[in-house]
Amino acid sequence: MEHVSDEPISQLIRSARRHRQLSQYTLARELATVAGKPTVTRDLVARWERGHQIPRHGSRQWLSVVLHIPQDRLDAAAAASRRRARLGHAVVTSNAPVKPGPTRRAQGTPALLPVFRSRVQAGILAATLLNPHRSFSLSELAEHAGGSLASVDKESRMLEVAGILTNRVDGTIRLMRAADDNPMIAPLTELIKATYGVPQIVGEEFGRIPGVARIVLGGTWAERFAGIPGAPAESLEILLAIAPGQPEDHDAIDVAARRTQTRLKCHVHVATRPLEARLDYLQIPRQRRGQPVVEVAPVRPRQRPATGMPWPDGRAALAKMIDSGQLDLVSGPAANSRPFMDLAGRHLDAAEQLLDTSPPSAFLLLSHAAQLVASGLLAHQGLRPAVGANDHLTGDAVAAQFGHQFSQVELLRQRSMELKNPTSRDSRVTGDEVKTYLTTVRSLLSVAHNVTSTLGTFIQR
Repeated sequence: MEHVSDEPISQLIRSARRHRQLSQYTLARELATVAGKPTVTRDLVARWERGHQIPRHGSRQWLSVVLHIPQDRLDAAAAASRRRARLGHAVVTSNAPVKPGPTRRAQGTPALLPVFRSRVQAGILAATLLNPHRSFSLSELAEHAGGSLASVDKESRMLEVAGILTNRVDGTIRLMRAADDNPMIAPLTELIKATYGVPQIVGEEFGRIPGVARIVLGGTWAERFAGIPGAPAESLEILLAIAPGQPEDHDAIDVAARRTQTRLKCHVHVATRPLEARLDYLQIPRQRRGQPVVEVAPVRPRQRPATGMPWPDGRAALAKMIDSGQLDLVSGPAANSRPFMDLAGRHLDAAEQLLDTSPPSAFLLLSHAAQLVASGLLAHQGLRPAVGANDHLTGDAVAAQFGHQFSQVELLRQRSMELKNPTSRDSRVTGDEVKTYLTTVRSLLSVAHNVTSTLGTFIQR
């Protein structure tokens, strides 16, 4: 009798190897011995366990012998791996189409957004455009897009020629990131966000809720993700599995749903149920029987923002910035104020050391420190300036909320622009001026540290 399972063969091999207390090197050596094939190496085992390669039928026979796993279970796990459609944090776990066709192949036209030439290209754009402030290696892009290194290299070069991506070389690694000077980036990002950005945004917003162990998507979006052609999704149907013994935080779920709705510009329907070994897809809101189910990995925040209020003034100003596309809602690792505040503190220390020897250099460090403080406050609220936003946006956003004191952020930025042009008559700064602003920025940093202890995540009414 055929063994039916949604467990991919990568997880099955890894768990069985660990159960037998074998290293990847030992497993490779035992497989090479029983199969009589010295080509079975630790690298091959690692590719199997990472899901980059599915063992062939002959290899599965020897894995069955060495790992003491029934052959039909390995075959079923291999079939489950082939069914899985990968993209970043998402994977089709139930009711995937049995016969993959051109619409489901990574190199074929994606059903989720058929204007792109391939799922690999869409996956690369999703990774880079939704994370515009970080760079990706080709290996990371291949993991995110579910394609081979050769495919990712080809697609990324085409996007680079088009001016959508830029690259730099760090040693022997080529790093890709979104271009920040292309007028197409902003509208293209919105298009990606509403389609291939769904897994990342849903994983970030709901992954921050304590007790949420699994996130599952159903409905029309899951059908398109699985490769079934049809009309685009008008809403998201989400099922949250709550870990045993954890209370269901209805307020946090409501906040996550509202922020997800704002970021993706579509309706969001959420249901919850206790965590089980196998989720029943029929419990997903508006899910039709036998349709695909997509599981999304929760993205845990590195710093959990406070949920307490009072909320500062300026909500209307922020909402206007969000509606105009100047300010983005973010969550997950991007919503972490600590790196901004730490770097601002280091800039202040360096500026103090340069005070007597190079006042202009010290002033530029002070200006950047003030910008970092403002950016850290916004990050703590789950906000970030959009790509191509006005340079004065960060200062305006914090001044609107925290009062006149933070208007110094924009004044410092404007003054630093004068110093960056050494031929200008306003390009000189005195040590006394630097000392004054050093005290000002240290005060801003101190206020920001105090504010973040009670400041909550921004929610549009």
